Amino acid sequence: MAKQVLTGPLEEQCEFLYTMAQEKIAQGNFTGATYALKEVVKHKPDYRDAATLLVEAKRQKSKQSVLLLSGFIGAVLFIATGTIVKVPNDLVFLLLAVLFTIVGFGVGNFIQNFRERVIL
Repeated sequence: MAKQVLTGPLEEQCEFLYTMAQEKIAQGNFTGATYALKEVVKHKPDYRDAATLLVEAKRQKSKQSVLLLSGFIGAVLFIATGTIVKVPNDLVFLLLAVLFTIVGFGVGNFIQNFRERVIL
């Protein structure tokens, strides 16, 4: 998708990007929301609560990245372990890899929740 060039007054452009960022946040697309909010804050730092929303979008984006990484690490650890112990059946191997991905995701979620409680 090509970048869209915005035209019109700065206020309208900020409104468009701010609204788009809110939609992205509602969809769980914190990367897109972060990009749109960075543009708003860059050109009009005092626009509504864009700066606060940007901080929250970055935090949520970071949480998503950690959860994705922890799930991936869980899968990699199982694949390495399964290879070493020579799991005989490919279907069992695949199912266990998915299970360890879920476990890794759960561990990452637990760690994040623990960190948030300790910080508060």
